[in-house]
Amino acid sequence: MKSRLNQLTLSEFIELLCGNHLVLCAPGEVLPKEHLNQCAIKLIGEYRAIVNPVATKAMLVEYEDVTKQRIDILLLRICQTLMSLNVYDDVREILQMIDCGGLTMTEEQVKSKVEELLRTALFEQKRNDEMRQEEVHPNKLTPDQIRASFDAEIAFMMTFFKMPINHATNAAIYANIVHQADVDIKHKLRSQ
Repeated sequence: MKSRLNQLTLSEFIELLCGNHLVLCAPGEVLPKEHLNQCAIKLIGEYRAIVNPVATKAMLVEYEDVTKQRIDILLLRICQTLMSLNVYDDVREILQMIDCGGLTMTEEQVKSKVEELLRTALFEQKRNDEMRQEEVHPNKLTPDQIRASFDAEIAFMMTFFKMPINHATNAAIYANIVHQADVDIKHKLRSQ
């Protein structure tokens, strides 16, 4: 199985982006679909990290924020359970851990605070999930559109660097070529 970006040709990588995960298999090799999907996600992420490391870092920060948000919701639900068991001291400690005070609150204030925080957190999560869905799937590209986009990009790279690039080029090398073009273009724009 091809599990590293430098094992794929540019042509195979484009097919992978188009949804053909079988390009990861060696001839005659049969692998579970879920394993292929996970490997595809990893390779696409690796490509994006090479082409645009800043955007990849921003995406990781966003994932971190999503994870923190989910942890807060989980902790607030635990607080609800603890309140139903009348264990308010533990709830106060959890509120303190998530920087919401609570040590001097009465049981009624704690209950009100937890309900308010949970309601707000669930609303924020729903809103953020909807916004992310719009960003992730604004207009999903068809395989033909993906191929056409790469054809245009390859043509630009060949013109920019004045060198031939074919579909047998290693996908990792191509990603570095695209990144270098991006760096060069930004440098030229800054120096004007």
